[in-house]
Amino acid sequence: MNQSGLFSDYLLVTDMDGTLLNSEKDISPENLAAIERFTQHGGRFTLATGRIASSVRRYVNRLPVNAPVILSNGAVIYDYEGEKSLWVRTLPASCRNVLKRVLERFPELGVEIYARDGHAPYILQDNDTTERHRRIEGFALQTIRLTDALSEPWIKILFAWEPAWLDEVAAAVNELTGDAEVVWVRSDDKYLEMLPQGATKGHALEQLSRQVGVPMERCVAMGDHLNDLEMIRRAGIGIAVANAHPKLLQSAVHSCKHHNEHAVADVIAWLEERIKQRGW
Repeated sequence: MNQSGLFSDYLLVTDMDGTLLNSEKDISPENLAAIERFTQHGGRFTLATGRIASSVRRYVNRLPVNAPVILSNGAVIYDYEGEKSLWVRTLPASCRNVLKRVLERFPELGVEIYARDGHAPYILQDNDTTERHRRIEGFALQTIRLTDALSEPWIKILFAWEPAWLDEVAAAVNELTGDAEVVWVRSDDKYLEMLPQGATKGHALEQLSRQVGVPMERCVAMGDHLNDLEMIRRAGIGIAVANAHPKLLQSAVHSCKHHNEHAVADVIAWLEERIKQRGW
């Protein structure tokens, strides 16, 4: 087997928080070295995250990313080389009615509205959780009211609260959604997101697979939380980190090390051994 092209025809897509990044939100030297080796031997590497373009850029600048990146939990595919969005899905107008019903039921929810591709969110309603999120991401505080008219279409809405209270919200959203064409994903214990229908990370991975010319059976997707579930299910090789939600561990074809134990490096080593043994 030609070692220079060992990973040719493979696309490795990894979630960031809880998967690629350690608890300090950093990329370990072990993960970075393994990713560099993967791309040097012909592999295509990219990220799939709930974050927006501006907050992912500092990581892309450190990594050998050589394929477009999945952002906003699957609503956007962004090309950093060309500095443009290649694929964007937006929420229907009916999402405003859903948002109103959710806030009537849970008036203390924090709400972030992502209405401009790649830009910081508008804060419809602030609480301790959104304030902490804003501080971590370095977002400027931009407040709006529900009655304000925004010219941009909405890409996603993030609801933020303490986990126990957000569990109650998650249990009620299907009832409050009505016939609006939206989907809900739990991206973190503290975050619940409303996305356009057909805009999960799994849908975006299928679109990206076509764009880069790598068949889905050669797509390796890694994740840890429920917003990664569709991606894990649809990828030919869906992998859950050891710290993943039980539903991901049940759905994955393989599980790897904890995100604090260089999980991406572990997967690349596993894939290399599998290719050498099976020629696959």
